[in-house]
Amino acid sequence: MKVLFVCCHNACRSILAEAVARRFLPASFEVASAGTDPTGSISPEIRIYLEQMNLNPDDFRSKSWEEMTRFHPDIIISVCDTLHDEPCPNWLGGGVRINWDLPNPLAVSSNPQEQKKACEETTQLLKHHIDTMIRLPLDTMTPNEIKQKLSQAALGDRV
Repeated sequence: MKVLFVCCHNACRSILAEAVARRFLPASFEVASAGTDPTGSISPEIRIYLEQMNLNPDDFRSKSWEEMTRFHPDIIISVCDTLHDEPCPNWLGGGVRINWDLPNPLAVSSNPQEQKKACEETTQLLKHHIDTMIRLPLDTMTPNEIKQKLSQAALGDRV
């Protein structure tokens, strides 16, 4: 099963999503992230946060989704925050499309402690979504069932 996380810049939320998914999804999953308008580098604050998670930030890179044309994801998850009118990229390939509205943890403040706390909250939200994904029998579900269950899990966090 291949999962692609997308956002505009591929420098913060989609990188966090990729990191959490790589850490917690079974090895049978292939995970990547990309952006529609990548910055070309991971946000410095996210690099620090990845190190604090005992992950090597050099294992992640901000890249265009145009590099992912051969990846052929089964599930495409946008992590933009549509509640704050952020544009949500629409992957042009096949696969189940889902949106997980994640607030930008770096937008909360320029204070490093507040950013770290926001990154931790975003990571916990992602972990909850990934745990939901792990529990689902994805191999036996239809694309519509996958979309419904993963979307419901994300919406449940907003209720």
